[in-house]
Amino acid sequence: MATRRIRLVWLLLIAVAVFAGTISYRSRQSSILEVRTARVARQEIHAGVVTNGKAEPIQYQDARAELEGEVAQVLVREGDRARRGQKLAELRQSQVASELETARARLTEVENDLRLLRQGGTALELQELRAQRDAVQRERERAAKQVAENERLVEKGAIARIELEESRQRLAKAETDLSVLDERLHRRYGPEEMARSEARVEAARAALDLAQSRLRSASVVSPLDGVVYSVAVRVGDHVRSGDLLARVGDLGRVRVKVYVDEPDLGRVTAGQPVLVRWEGLPGREWRGEVEQLPAEIKELGARRVGEVTCALDNPKRELLPNMNLDVEIVTESKTDALAIPREAVLGADAARHVFVVREGVLARRAVETGIISATRVEIRNGLQDGEEVVLAGEQPLQEGMRVRSNSQ
Repeated sequence: MATRRIRLVWLLLIAVAVFAGTISYRSRQSSILEVRTARVARQEIHAGVVTNGKAEPIQYQDARAELEGEVAQVLVREGDRARRGQKLAELRQSQVASELETARARLTEVENDLRLLRQGGTALELQELRAQRDAVQRERERAAKQVAENERLVEKGAIARIELEESRQRLAKAETDLSVLDERLHRRYGPEEMARSEARVEAARAALDLAQSRLRSASVVSPLDGVVYSVAVRVGDHVRSGDLLARVGDLGRVRVKVYVDEPDLGRVTAGQPVLVRWEGLPGREWRGEVEQLPAEIKELGARRVGEVTCALDNPKRELLPNMNLDVEIVTESKTDALAIPREAVLGADAARHVFVVREGVLARRAVETGIISATRVEIRNGLQDGEEVVLAGEQPLQEGMRVRSNSQ
């Protein structure tokens, strides 16, 4: 009986020992904090002014209405490519078309009048004149023969001299009439009347050119090769002369207007690299450089900013005018620098420090920092390449704390 009690006591002691060991192990496991970590590595790092901006084409022109009228057709959409001279829109201009027909009819009329003047008259008038000349020519020939005959007879004394003089007078009259008819046939109208007719022709041609120009103006064409990035009208709109109809620009190279807050302007100089990003294409980046510094400070909502401009290539034409862009002006940079994620650095100024993981235990390490970017911090002193540092989280960190690494 005693032996049995002893056996039960030993079994109970063993069970208590196992239970206590389990509790201890679980306690130790629960005190190990899981943390995110990153390795110290050499890389390029830069710091800059992070802000926003808007794109605009460097080369663009407006297509404006040259006359008043109703928009009959809009032949392009925003984003379409257009060639110089390509029709973008059409204005309805029935009055101009009527003016054009009237001008054409007037020119035909005055040109015909001038032609008749130059040829001496109408065909019927010329036919009558030629018939009269032929008759007078025959009369002159008869008179000339009669004069010759009378001269012979006078020499013989067969007729009186008065008959010879009368025949000579008839010949002279025929020659005078013939000369007048020749003048009328070849120069029927005087120089002054001819000049007036020619002036009427020139005026009619000018009126026709004007009507044709006005009709062409009803067709609004692209002023250059480029992309139609703004269409300001719709079919049925009434426009006046000078109204904007469309805007065409070359988007192969764009200018970005960067809004830099007043306190940051002192860090910006011409020639600094500029990195441009657009949230519509994550991962894409366009590079340019500062071209021009602002000449004044402007109000932008609640901000006081200077407009810094930069130019950059846009070969795929992904950046469109007035697009909101994320912009970083690089004010300093370094290659092959020791760097860690920004969230690994704690403290401020000269008291900055990090927590290093060594064999699962945290060790606090003071560090000297250099360039600080939006995501990375340069470490000038305090860390070695390849060391593992903890990224700050919600749980406060303390030296000596046991951790389990979840590397980034």
